[in-house]
Amino acid sequence: MLNIHIKGKFENESQLIQGRELPENAVQFQEGETIHSAFQLGFALILPIILPMILFSIMRCSKIDKKLVFDSSFVFAVIISFILGRVLIYLHEFIHAIFYPREAEKTVWKNEKHGAYFIYCDVAISKARFVILCIAPSIALGIIPFFLWYVIAPLLEVEWIICIMVLTWIMTMMSMGDFANIFNAIKQVPNNAKIFNYGMHSYWIE
Repeated sequence: MLNIHIKGKFENESQLIQGRELPENAVQFQEGETIHSAFQLGFALILPIILPMILFSIMRCSKIDKKLVFDSSFVFAVIISFILGRVLIYLHEFIHAIFYPREAEKTVWKNEKHGAYFIYCDVAISKARFVILCIAPSIALGIIPFFLWYVIAPLLEVEWIICIMVLTWIMTMMSMGDFANIFNAIKQVPNNAKIFNYGMHSYWIE
């Protein structure tokens, strides 16, 4: 229905491009030569969000009078959280995918070299839609769950307080690359331009 396909292992850009030609007037994002450059920029951009989350987490936990016991309940919570984390990684990419046109083909890949999953779609979309597409997973899986956790934390067992808290941090941090894309789009792309993927890089076209 959403035309999303899980492809598996990513090896090279030819898997994504499939012989398609890059439009002559397309302009590549100035995003660094490697994926590490994007992650470094994204890390700097996401720090003002993740650091307050950690600070408020510490303050919240300090007011809860419960002790952590390393028993079977703790082990169970860790196992469930690990499984949930794996599911949320895929959900992160699916949230990206639903913001592309329904009829467009979306593929999910795993870059084993960098230990990261990514969604690929080469359909051109508006700048505003691209920004929303990029920021949506961090809000849906990281920031909103964190605020919910903050409210209900006193009602939870201590092992779940910790596990859910850490999951919200991880789901927010997973969007480092997305924040770099948002920054580049806002800074570089004209408001009336369209943004699309071609291989491992983003481009804009008017």
